[in-house]
Order: sequence, then structure tokens, then C-alpha cells
Amino acid sequence: MERRELCQQLKTVDRSLFFLVLIILSVLLSFWSVRIQRRQLADAITGDAADAAALPPVFPIKLTAGALVTAALGFFFALALDTLTDQEQQGTSAARRSARINAWASLFVLAAALLRLWDLVDSQARTAGDATLPA
Repeated sequence: MERRELCQQLKTVDRSLFFLVLIILSVLLSFWSVRIQRRQLADAITGDAADAAALPPVFPIKLTAGALVTAALGFFFALALDTLTDQEQQGTSAARRSARINAWASLFVLAAALLRLWDLVDSQARTAGDATLPA
């Protein structure tokens, strides 16, 4: 391999590491939001409404986590498409088949993340809309 190609691969690996860190951050944010929800439930059981109200809202945390993971999955889908393009041009039949499977898998994972993010935003909007309706 020539130096230019190796440098390009290094750049791709560095970007992959960055997006993996975003996924890890997303998981940590999700963990935090679940801990808050757990605390809210525990406070509701014990009747500590003031303590539950003092906790931060989970929607912004979940939205941030969802946006981070969606961005990362978008990058990995684009990477899978690049690999597919490369393998279609110069790969073996096994490499082409693997690249196709990985591109589809990346698409499905990205689609699932987008659906979950859409559902989160839609559910929040519906909940906020229900709160403004007269009882």
C-alpha cells in the first residue's frame, strides 16, 4: 500500500474512534436518564414529591443520547456504503457479499435509531399537548 492510502485509512480509523466515543457517551447518558427515572419512581413510592420534582427532566438527556447515537450510526452507514462501493469495484465475490450484508445491517440499525428518536420526540410532543388540554 502506498503512504497516501495508509494515511486515508488512519483518518478513517480516527473518525471511527470518535464516533465510537459518541456511542459510549450516548450509553452513559441513557444510563443517567434511567437512574433519574428510577429515582423518580422510588420518590413516588415513598411519597417524596418534592425530591422527585427536583430531579432534572429526562427528555433532554434522552434526546441528546438519541441524537449522538444517530449521528454515529449515520457515519458507520456511510462507511459501510464506501466499503460496498470499493468491494463492488475490486473485491472478491465473498467480500462483495459481506459488504452488501454489512451495508444492509448498517441501514437497518440506522433506521431503528431514527425511528426511536422520532418516537421519543413524537411522544414528548403528544405528552406536552395532552398537558395543555383542559381536563
